[in-house]
Amino acid sequence: MAEFVEKRCEDMIPQLEQMERIKLFERTEIKDIAKKRKEFEYKIQRHQKNKEDFLRYIQYEMDLLKLVKERRKKLQIIAKKSEIDFSIANKINSLYKSAVFRFQDDFRFWIAYMTFCKQVKFKSCVSRMIGKMIQAHQNNPKCWHIASKWEMEENKNLDNAKKYILAGLRSHPDSQLLYTDLFTLELEQTEKKTNKPAKAKKVDESTSDKVVESVDAKVDESIDEKADESIDEKVEESIVKEPKIENDLPVEIKRAQIIYKTASNNINDVNYIIGLLNIAKNYKNTEKLQNQILGDLTTKYSNKAEMWDFMARRELEGLSYNPDDEKMEVDNDMESSSVRDRISSCNEVYQTAVKRLKSEQIWSLYINCLLEINKDLTVLPNYKRKLLKNALIQAHQAKKLQEKYYINWFHMLKSDKHDETSNEKIYQVLKYGTDAIPSSLTLWQMKLKHLMKINSDSEIIDNEFTIAIKALGDNSLPIWQMKLLYYQAKCPDKVEDIFKTGIMQAPEISKLIKVPYIEWIILTNGIEAARKKYQELSLLPPLCLELHKKMADLEILQPNVCKLNARKPHEMAALQFGKSHIEVWLDYILFEMKHGDPMKVSDIHRRAVKTLEPAKTDQFITQYSLLLANSENITL
Repeated sequence: MAEFVEKRCEDMIPQLEQMERIKLFERTEIKDIAKKRKEFEYKIQRHQKNKEDFLRYIQYEMDLLKLVKERRKKLQIIAKKSEIDFSIANKINSLYKSAVFRFQDDFRFWIAYMTFCKQVKFKSCVSRMIGKMIQAHQNNPKCWHIASKWEMEENKNLDNAKKYILAGLRSHPDSQLLYTDLFTLELEQTEKKTNKPAKAKKVDESTSDKVVESVDAKVDESIDEKADESIDEKVEESIVKEPKIENDLPVEIKRAQIIYKTASNNINDVNYIIGLLNIAKNYKNTEKLQNQILGDLTTKYSNKAEMWDFMARRELEGLSYNPDDEKMEVDNDMESSSVRDRISSCNEVYQTAVKRLKSEQIWSLYINCLLEINKDLTVLPNYKRKLLKNALIQAHQAKKLQEKYYINWFHMLKSDKHDETSNEKIYQVLKYGTDAIPSSLTLWQMKLKHLMKINSDSEIIDNEFTIAIKALGDNSLPIWQMKLLYYQAKCPDKVEDIFKTGIMQAPEISKLIKVPYIEWIILTNGIEAARKKYQELSLLPPLCLELHKKMADLEILQPNVCKLNARKPHEMAALQFGKSHIEVWLDYILFEMKHGDPMKVSDIHRRAVKTLEPAKTDQFITQYSLLLANSENITL
């Protein structure tokens, strides 16, 4: 292996010498490059090959190539490009080939290699390896898709692109990706023929049958004779036999119609069919094809919310669907009346949809659309607002309104002009929300904040707090915090009763109420009262580590630190949480080192090692060593 690596490194010496000679890199930089390459070469030559070694080596060479280009631009050096730039690109190409060969199952290597070849214009390399990629990954529809895309976009060879798609569909008859590719390809061919000069068009029209026959013949050559009848053959047969397809359409449109039909029969997905329709919209002479797809959408997917949403939004664009009308033209008249008609037609479709489907999904799509319409209130602001408010009320009454839409409703009312009834309307909407979704913390918070703002009756507000806490259960901590802040400002004499009630709640609430409780006591009654209450709270289940930490901090903040009292929270934390929490011991040690008795540190260390779970002991010893090494600067 060593001899092979040395030989490769020697082969790179001329390139490095050229880099130094034309002053792209300094001597020290050249040495670093040579050293780094040698390390990579040894790694990729190991008996056990590793993907990451190849990837790192490739990335290093790509970064080097990028740096070379930057240096050339900066120093205005153009000499020796073939010896340096091209040589590095060849090296990357060689590494990719080796990686692809050794790790053929990893599709990422193939994609990365093709991307690299595209960047450095090594197109012939990709053309040679596409067949190998397909052989290795023919069970992956994306492989056929990538092959066809390469032929179509890089080689400009639609025939070869089509061959790959058709071959892929043989193995993957349900592939949405491949049907989309084939559908788009046929429409692209129509577009190209339509944009040809008039003389060329005339030739095309007179020889359309020959075009179909020649393309089909080329496709057939690439298909196994023993396989089933190809998609392309079915397309040709259907063009001749299918009575629903008009003979005056371009051949490629006819083919696109059959491809669509085949895809829709194999793929039962409303969003996919909508996607094909959106593709067809981008091409000329596809009105009949679009009508065919629209007809299938409205009949086959009448129970799908996505279909109704799509049809309603078409109305908003001015594209009304009429099965008997082949023309679908967008009304570009942006006068107020035209916009109103579009919005009204869109709203009518949604109204029909929510009556038929009665699902939360269709209501959400309906309201989303109206919210989008309401983003621009320069035209018909009152009409747009009215439709949105009506839809929100209807969705609420149907019990299909999601939390986010109650929030939208609230913000919409707040942004409206205020009158005597505005606050009552806002409160009513928030009440709708909490009644419909009692588990929504956000809606309860909004409701309580609004109520505290507009109502001075503490009895009413206290009753709302009680209802909210009961409805939210274990998730009600933010409501408890709101309640405490409110009563500290409005009724200080009731605060302690609220704390006492809070610490008797579920563990998720109780243990987190203890910390602000002890803070409140020290602020209102002093340190002695806080110490007494701490002694009680520290033993009251559920046990709370944050309580010990807070009390330890409060003791250190006293003007005259009492070591005995300041040590108690650390001792309680160690007793209650010392088995599984390393930090309680480290905090305890740091306290003794800075404020207590440093002689006690070794005893605490021994206790910690004995008490901690075995899995935590090594970690504690490591952190303890760091603490001793830098006790002044470490933050715990």
